[in-house]
Amino acid sequence: MQSAIHPSIAVVDDDPRILKLLELELIDEGFLPRCFSDPLTLLDHMAAERPDLVLLDLMMPSIDGIECLRRLRQAAYDGPVLIFTALSDNEKRMEAQAEGADAYILKPDLFQNLPRVIGKYLRP
Repeated sequence: MQSAIHPSIAVVDDDPRILKLLELELIDEGFLPRCFSDPLTLLDHMAAERPDLVLLDLMMPSIDGIECLRRLRQAAYDGPVLIFTALSDNEKRMEAQAEGADAYILKPDLFQNLPRVIGKYLRP
């Protein structure tokens, strides 16, 4: 469910530079970003507030993006989840899709096409 004013987007990445870049770009595009450096923090946050979309890094130290996605779906989160990664790996792509990812995007593509990528799923 999209919020009445601006759609909210949860962004999860353990790299603070990438988090900040995505946060600023999403604000510029009219979205309300909620940034998390750890997927477990996102999962805890989901009990209080569910974002309209989740941008989820694949490779993180505590649990990876696919495990986080699995837990999101088990918690009945039915919004779009976009996995982003620097890893071009067809096996991981298929695993992400099997767990319910709406997209598997390479980081360069995400940064070059963020408005278009997000626009497939949400409108500001």
